[in-house]
Amino acid sequence: MKASITFGGITAAPGTKASGWAPVLDTDYKLPVTVINGAREGKSVLLTSAIHGCEYPSIEAVFRIAENIDPQELCGQLIVINPVNVDGFLKRTPYIVPQDGKNLNRLFPGNPAGTLGDKIAYVLTEEYQKRVDFHIDTHGGDIPEKQLSYVYYPGVSEDARALALSEEAAAYVLYADFVIKSRATNHAYNYAAICGVPSVELELGDCASWDESEVNLYLENIYNLLRYLRLLPGEARKRERDVLYITRGEYLDADADGRWYACVGREDKVRRGQKLGEIRDLFGRTLREYYAEFDGVVLMVVAALAVKKGDPIIAYGC
Repeated sequence: MKASITFGGITAAPGTKASGWAPVLDTDYKLPVTVINGAREGKSVLLTSAIHGCEYPSIEAVFRIAENIDPQELCGQLIVINPVNVDGFLKRTPYIVPQDGKNLNRLFPGNPAGTLGDKIAYVLTEEYQKRVDFHIDTHGGDIPEKQLSYVYYPGVSEDARALALSEEAAAYVLYADFVIKSRATNHAYNYAAICGVPSVELELGDCASWDESEVNLYLENIYNLLRYLRLLPGEARKRERDVLYITRGEYLDADADGRWYACVGREDKVRRGQKLGEIRDLFGRTLREYYAEFDGVVLMVVAALAVKKGDPIIAYGC
């Protein structure tokens, strides 16, 4: 007989849904968690959004999924955390956890003795990721980012099965322009794979804008993945159109506070040695110039004039 399940102190009986606030270690911070326990057996899937609080098409889509999925139609369990970065979402703060100024998606597997961002990452790893069969993390262009749509899959793990299943799942994201194999290890989805849990990260939408068409594209992608994972009835559709697979990516962060001037735009082709942009100080002096290290295509470029040290400014790959 199918059993009740509990995540973050929130319990759902078979065929039911429960929502509430889950604690994060010794802090006052709580995660908004929805536990959907299907009427029939199946995989457990973690669905997260708003690790970065201003990536709105994904956030709204995940809100709707948590609210609208019927547990009587679900095989397995869907655990939804959204927004993960509650204060980043409510305070409209790009990239970081406002309480400690850290980029949560660079902190995994976290640290129970660290600051709030470290503790959130630790809890997501230990109490959620390690208890599920698959992790879908959703993102998009943050407030200053012009970017294309893509799906990341992890490329670093000693668990070959987790890597293979992640790559296969990436083929069922219907509307990505690019499929990117990531060599990072400290993002949420990367670390899931290191723990042996297959995972993908979806990226649709840019510059913190959102409309119904973008939300609907996100919903189609997530629902298709849930069908692929057999949580929902129906056949998953494999992407039919050609996309570019990226196996080498370069993600550049600002080396100083100042003014950012990009020399290239989103989707531009770049050549090795080509100037990508520069940062100037408030008096017009050039502080740093950035050049392409290899031929590739621009995946994301920051459109804002102002940048802070450590903020993303441009990404390209091949």
